Amino acid sequence: MPEGSALGKSARLIKSSEFSKVLNADRHAVWRHQDPWFRVLSLASARPRLGLAIAKRLMPRAVDRNRIRRLIRESFRAHQAHLPNRDYVVFARQDLRQCSSKDIRHSLDQLMHAIMSHPNESH
Repeated sequence: MPEGSALGKSARLIKSSEFSKVLNADRHAVWRHQDPWFRVLSLASARPRLGLAIAKRLMPRAVDRNRIRRLIRESFRAHQAHLPNRDYVVFARQDLRQCSSKDIRHSLDQLMHAIMSHPNESH
């Protein structure tokens, strides 16, 4: 990984309370974007920040969950400068073990572009 490309603590949702703020917010304040593989909930904040929720029941092996987390973080990092200032919580909606990294990246890129191009709408 190139130096300076890590997603710093200020760009991540780490604490349970930070996730809860997005998950428990008034439904009119939360933006929802999704595709067949991912669902994204977001709430206004000072800067774009990322939280990940990859369920163990969908992908029991840690290596599979970590691969999906890495791909989501890579996509977020690549688009972070153009995303609206919101806290984003990304959920995997299904088992992605059989999907290629290329297909997952493509899906994430489309999702990020949908968020950037229609920031005030839910999909």
